[in-house]
Amino acid sequence: MDDSRETKSVVGVRRLKEAMDKPATLRIITVANQKGGVGKTTTTVNVAAALSMGGLRVLVIDLDPQGNASTALGVEQLENPGIYEVLMGETTMAACAQKVRGFPSLECISSNTSLAQAEIELVPMVAREMRLKEAIAELIEVRIQAGEPLDYIFIDCPPSLGLLTINALTAAKEMLIPIQCEYYALEGIVTTIKNI
Repeated sequence: MDDSRETKSVVGVRRLKEAMDKPATLRIITVANQKGGVGKTTTTVNVAAALSMGGLRVLVIDLDPQGNASTALGVEQLENPGIYEVLMGETTMAACAQKVRGFPSLECISSNTSLAQAEIELVPMVAREMRLKEAIAELIEVRIQAGEPLDYIFIDCPPSLGLLTINALTAAKEMLIPIQCEYYALEGIVTTIKNI
């Protein structure tokens, strides 16, 4: 990044001197690919942090049971409720969104290994593929009423096409599919597009 365009903030995080333009409406972006190791989490975390540095309100939803986005953003995964509890209807997104230290306008809803159970526990539920979409809609309402509307929501997905990823695809308006220039990653993108 060109140093002439950025400045240090009080908390030590680089911020752009010029604020980024807000999108006309909230953008909800799922970051997914059936293939693992192609940069889904790295892309999610870095794009979200960059937009936050530009003054935009950003939320990352860590929908991967490995919880790497939560780890990368330095948010608590074990002691606080996270996305598993949201999907099971035990809490709301507004109640478990955590501020990311050093980024005033970046938040994360954490994941942990309990999320691996969600694939099984969602199966018998009515409208199981809509649970994340409904939780996000509720959060959007809460944020609008509080006068703190979000600009971007990024959903970091596991490397599979199970119920978690289907929930993410249902909830999002846009999709970002990171790939590496190798055969299996390209094969993953074809399968992902067919499922969409």
